[in-house]
Amino acid sequence: MPSSRTLQLLTVAAMAATATGCAKRLPLTPKELDRVKTEAGVQPLRVYTSKHVIARYRDANTAQQYTVEKKIQETSSGADNEEFTRRDDSGLILKIDELNGDPALWVTFDARFSKPEDAMIFVQSGDGIFRLNHVPEREGFRPPEVFRQRTCKKCKMKNGRMKSLAEANDVLLIKKPSGKLLTIDLQVKKVVSDRVKTKRRRAGGID
Repeated sequence: MPSSRTLQLLTVAAMAATATGCAKRLPLTPKELDRVKTEAGVQPLRVYTSKHVIARYRDANTAQQYTVEKKIQETSSGADNEEFTRRDDSGLILKIDELNGDPALWVTFDARFSKPEDAMIFVQSGDGIFRLNHVPEREGFRPPEVFRQRTCKKCKMKNGRMKSLAEANDVLLIKKPSGKLLTIDLQVKKVVSDRVKTKRRRAGGID
């Protein structure tokens, strides 16, 4: 028969296995958002983008020079800014409202920008997922170019509809040659822990 020490170790191992939960990244759904608002409020909640988001801001005061002297020479001078939001950068929901009748969230990922008008907007699509709809403008700069993952031509995002023109809002997306649409989704980290104590006892056999 197993000793009492062995039984104790088996019980502890079983408890540890059931009590430990791993954090998973999941899309923020309206149901989960409603539960958060009811039980804790959105202030403690942190949200994340599904992919890196790069916003490139061109200087609105860029000087342009165009000269023709045997050949055409076009030059420009100015200062551009890029705001890089990594998928592990935590975001705070500043405002919950509607955009053209659909639920929308105003989210900031930078402590310098704490007003809704300076935040990204994520709008709820037909499947319930909140997708990036708008990246804010910055004073002194032109409207931003938005990239998914990397700053290359293939990664540049444009406004478009997920399924049909009948949808109320555009989202920022990349349309692949295959027709697949790539977007930026809003996610949360969630840990599910089962704290039920399980006692395990080895039968030990008859003989």
